[in-house]
Amino acid sequence: MLSRNATTNLNRRQSAMRRLRRRNASASMLYCRTNGCASFLVPDQTAGSATCPVCGYTRRLPRTN
Repeated sequence: MLSRNATTNLNRRQSAMRRLRRRNASASMLYCRTNGCASFLVPDQTAGSATCPVCGYTRRLPRTN
């Protein structure tokens, strides 16, 4: 059995690892981020948006000049 400090430290480490994973994924690809959907968005440059193939969520893409 873990002590209270060890349990707290383990939870914080796991949370930080999840945060880094999300940050790395969002740097290279657009992540859906809707509740329960863990997929990447498919960008459509002509429409200026990205759509999730699983749940249908649509997000506007930032303009690049």
